[in-house]
Amino acid sequence: MDASKPTKALETNGVIRKGHFKLGLWGQGRGTPAQVVHDGDTVGLNTALNFSSRFLGIDAPEISFTIRTKDTFVGVGHDKWTTFWTSGEWKNLPIGPGLMHHLEACIGDGTRVAANHEKLAKQAEGVLTELIKADIAASGKTNDEFEFFLSFGYEFLDQYGRMLCYLNADRAQFTAPAAASELSYNERLLATGAAVPYFIFPNLQPFMAGQPFDAASVAPAGFWQSVHGAGKLNAARQSVAAARQSGRGVFAPNGEGLMLLPYELRFIARLGSKGPDRFVIDLGKPGSNKILKPEKYFSIARLEDRLFVAKEFVPLFTLNGWQVH
Repeated sequence: MDASKPTKALETNGVIRKGHFKLGLWGQGRGTPAQVVHDGDTVGLNTALNFSSRFLGIDAPEISFTIRTKDTFVGVGHDKWTTFWTSGEWKNLPIGPGLMHHLEACIGDGTRVAANHEKLAKQAEGVLTELIKADIAASGKTNDEFEFFLSFGYEFLDQYGRMLCYLNADRAQFTAPAAASELSYNERLLATGAAVPYFIFPNLQPFMAGQPFDAASVAPAGFWQSVHGAGKLNAARQSVAAARQSGRGVFAPNGEGLMLLPYELRFIARLGSKGPDRFVIDLGKPGSNKILKPEKYFSIARLEDRLFVAKEFVPLFTLNGWQVH
């Protein structure tokens, strides 16, 4: 492979997002400029390069991540991680005593964190792989023919150039009585306990319908009305509760469950980290108008009750009746 050529259709360089595309298809072949130019500001595009996706609403254990470096990813089971956790180096975060105490309780002496995270990361990877393989087999399609259906939230791309989406098999590919699941892979992973919930405003569709920035939807009364009527969101939350009660996956009993949440691992190990930076609403307290500061996320005991809000959207909430605590 020519290392000078891009492998991803979408990439990022700091705050700059870049794309690599060709002239769009026309009939069975590549179009000419005259064919793919629709008008003076629209061109049909096509690419043979890879797109990367990131599932919305969930957070799976990390296969690899950086350890206080910019872009050198290290497998989470590597000895470097064990050294990081056991040496206490991870503790030099500018966070308050409450969150530090919580993390110390999760990490303990650090000897088990790396192996524990690696085991459950590989488990999640395996679960998703098997779900996709089963859908391909049920559809009767080959790997080359099989297609996915993607649904997007408010934001389309993340900081790594990945498409933020809900992913499922494309139902049109199945011949009755075979059919694609009504649930996205996102939701199915939550139900198996392979991943933890990670609901982030404003990327809640289709878990939660409506226009996220309407004042009526943001104000406490309207917000809680939307939450009450959000069937997919509440079903997902219930599936997480069921996974926990059954001791599946990340909720396994006897110390075999996930010791450190994926987003905890990331904010601890990220270069220059100042700790968590998303505010959080407790979905388990309907009617409340409180938004908790980022360091208080752990005070919401049930993972499925945590709705994270990026700091840039907090003023919108406070202008519409919410109070930061």
